[in-house]
Amino acid sequence: MLRLLVTEVTEIHRGVYCVAAWDADGRKLVRPLPDGINWTRAQIDDNRVVPGTLIAVVPNRIRPRGNYPHHTEDLPVDPVPIERLADAPTDWFGPGAPPVSTTLSAAFGGRLRHTHVWHGHRRGAFVPTGARVGSLQGVRMASRELNFMEIDDRLRALLRDAEARYELPVVSGALREVWRTEGVAAVRRVLPVDTALHVRIGLARGRAEHADKCYAMLNGILW
Repeated sequence: MLRLLVTEVTEIHRGVYCVAAWDADGRKLVRPLPDGINWTRAQIDDNRVVPGTLIAVVPNRIRPRGNYPHHTEDLPVDPVPIERLADAPTDWFGPGAPPVSTTLSAAFGGRLRHTHVWHGHRRGAFVPTGARVGSLQGVRMASRELNFMEIDDRLRALLRDAEARYELPVVSGALREVWRTEGVAAVRRVLPVDTALHVRIGLARGRAEHADKCYAMLNGILW
């Protein structure tokens, strides 16, 4: 049985979620997949899974089906039991926390590319499918370097790291819920002022006409 600290819960689409977590004993990020697939809303709710939750899972013998970079973290687990453990305060910058980089490029081993630039922000940031890097990364930045906008009826994050500006889609389940119910201004109010943020960045799996690109997304924000 593995004890995992949940770092992000992302919404793939309504009712389907992806959970990522930090395996402190193994010193690695993992993507626990019940029977090798994504989580349902019922599984999220039944186990009260949110960032900061400690869970215990049992790996099973299903072989991960994904390509790199996702193959780096994919971890099929038994859907029963998934046990929610007692939560404890987490220092997201402490010695036992997942590592963070100062730039997105460094986080993805220099493999990050982008398709075009929009108002000074790199858009369509991606890592090529098959790259042997992690698909789950953390970046440290000041809260003033992060903002949110609604573009084409979708929630987007505008962020600046130590090297460049990016515009990324937001897939954090919690932030999307706030946006849908209260609007983008409420999402901005979620962030603390003048605080260092541990920003979780993940890669989408390459699909269809974009099978060669794993696009970067904002998975969540910790502090």
